[in-house]
Amino acid sequence: MTKKTAVAMFGVVGLSLLLAGCAGLVRSPAPKEAVAIAPADPTATLTVDPRLLGEGMIDLAEDYRPDRLIVGYQNNNAGRAALEKVLSLVGERVVAQVELGTVVIAEIDLKNTLDVPTALGLVNLLARGALDPVPAPPASKGAPSPRIRPSTRNQPLEGLLFAEPDYIYPTPEPVPERALGITSVEPTVYDPSADLRPFQWALDAINAEAAWAMGYTGQGIIVAVMDTGVDGTHPDLQGQLVDGIEVRNMTPLPASANSDTDNHGTHCAGIIAAKNDGKGVVGLAYNAKIMPVRIFDPGFIGTVNYARGVVWAIQNGARVLSNSWGGAAYSQAIKAAVDYALANGVVVVASSGNDTYALWRRPGSIAGVIAVAASDPRNKKASFSTEGTWLSVAAPGVRVLSSVRSQTTQAGTGLPLLYDYYDGTSMACPYVSALAALVLEKHPAATPYQVRKLLEGTALDLETSGYDVKTGHGLIQADRALTAPLPANDGATLRMHVVTSSSMPLWGAWWPLATMDLTLRKDGRIIERGQTDFEGYLNIGFPVGDYIGYYGNEGLGYFPVLEPGTYEVIVGGYDATPYYANFRTANRVTGRTTVTLTPGGVTTVDVQVTTDLEVTLSWTGGGSDTDIDLAVNEPGVGWTFAWNPGFWGSWSADASGPSGTETYTLNPVHYDDDFYPFAVMFWGGTPATVTVTVRQNTITETYTFALTSTGVYYAYTAGPPVSRWPGWWNNYPGPYVY
Repeated sequence: MTKKTAVAMFGVVGLSLLLAGCAGLVRSPAPKEAVAIAPADPTATLTVDPRLLGEGMIDLAEDYRPDRLIVGYQNNNAGRAALEKVLSLVGERVVAQVELGTVVIAEIDLKNTLDVPTALGLVNLLARGALDPVPAPPASKGAPSPRIRPSTRNQPLEGLLFAEPDYIYPTPEPVPERALGITSVEPTVYDPSADLRPFQWALDAINAEAAWAMGYTGQGIIVAVMDTGVDGTHPDLQGQLVDGIEVRNMTPLPASANSDTDNHGTHCAGIIAAKNDGKGVVGLAYNAKIMPVRIFDPGFIGTVNYARGVVWAIQNGARVLSNSWGGAAYSQAIKAAVDYALANGVVVVASSGNDTYALWRRPGSIAGVIAVAASDPRNKKASFSTEGTWLSVAAPGVRVLSSVRSQTTQAGTGLPLLYDYYDGTSMACPYVSALAALVLEKHPAATPYQVRKLLEGTALDLETSGYDVKTGHGLIQADRALTAPLPANDGATLRMHVVTSSSMPLWGAWWPLATMDLTLRKDGRIIERGQTDFEGYLNIGFPVGDYIGYYGNEGLGYFPVLEPGTYEVIVGGYDATPYYANFRTANRVTGRTTVTLTPGGVTTVDVQVTTDLEVTLSWTGGGSDTDIDLAVNEPGVGWTFAWNPGFWGSWSADASGPSGTETYTLNPVHYDDDFYPFAVMFWGGTPATVTVTVRQNTITETYTFALTSTGVYYAYTAGPPVSRWPGWWNNYPGPYVY
């Protein structure tokens, strides 16, 4: 093939002029396929492995149910139609679902031949409009999934917001005393009629008696204990409960019943609202009511069921949600449930975790949640307490004496044991939940932002001066919180749209990006980390987006209950876009901006990301007759060369001979959200050794190989003979460009 023949085949120049002359160019909703520049096997097309695609979407920080998929969709006709398409593709039935205003989250039982990664990959392609036709499922679970050639003819599926595994968060457990170096505690046997208040050092540390003396005891406030259930038959908890719910089957839990499967929930409940009757222990908010919401029975019952529990608790009067649990996996469903609670004026409190060192935990690290660290009797960080820039306050979490369910017996004696010492941030969390109840008793109209700011502003500074990653703003102080004025309701909300920088000048609308990591930093401290969804339409926050873009509501990352001020916004794209198996980028793309949030306002900011790309071909060892070219396939244009440039990038001069160099540089305004495949053309002459240097987003990769015969040396496999560059990324056609 000659260069002249190539021009005739590809029509690059004419197409480039056509594009340049189209002021009203309409964007294709999906990337166009590369045009082959040499005859190839028509069956050797670029294909997708759905399982590989799905594996890249799973957060491996936690296990997940092998037979379930969580799907979020819009609560409208389009969303319901999208759910039906998902069910037809991968599901047997909807096991559970919950409405969160304009968003519905469903738990789907997968077809018995599908594993979670394959199902995730298929749903992702369906959402993108890239399945045509719908493939048959594997013959059996774990069998190789059929490779799929992505379609470019369909529109993205309207109404489908996200899909994710049903993550299994760890069952909350107290920290063993032996891990703390404690070999014995007194008293070891408790008389049910004994007054155990002297053993509750935690109440003294947070000045509970002074708060009670002011008349604040939690009267009229319901605290939902999102846990293992609560023993309503316990002497210290009889009459202290309202009816609750077991959320797996949405079965009522009567207030007078023992619904605890593990002791953990009863211990937390006693910290909050054990009776103040001179017997046993006493809760910080002893006149509040406990609502048992059993989300562990004994294992975690699923993210959709957790969301159902949140909605039920709010509908039945809970003002505080106490979450003494957490996990490392990021879940859109958990984020949506927490955002829904905050939007409905409910205070959300969560333990930070018992990991000792810094680790992001959900729901504790979600913006707006009061994340609680544990302190010890010396007013220091408990040794096990998880550190983090997202911590809010600390509360006692070492040798905390509280109630345990009535069936518990002493080890070695068999005698009843109604109370026990536990250690953990699980114990610190309910102290903060109880104090939130006292604050709401005094200020019934207080918002979640006001409650959090009041607790932070009145805390006793611990560890290093000022805010620190060990104990946040410090140890809660009940008396201070109930005498200080309520902060103004001047919290702020950020709506963040992640878009490609070229999309507005090219298409007249922003082009949203999927599954982009979002980070907020304020005063040098990371406040929150989140993520956009499939299409970049939503962060599945509540409420849904108000941003009108190419397909409607798009690109929203939602962060409620933030402190006003200036934030640095950092957006990171993965090393892979999740739409196709051929999805590698050379380096994680990032975008940054700053935004100032005003008190009481909702601020919307577009965060633009883009790709820098430069490709250089050089060769040595050829002869005067050597004719070699770099080729770059531009979207919508076709293969371009130094001697026949395209539209989206610029070229250096065409070179030939014993040695030479040609460079392609992507323009600042370029076709985004697509691939730029590469090839080396050896037209003829003396063979040479070539080096291709690819620089993308500050990362440089180099490929060196020998040309042995004339023809096309694709970066990827385009058909026999195999000509992929040695070391190139699997079978990816070229860098993915934002």
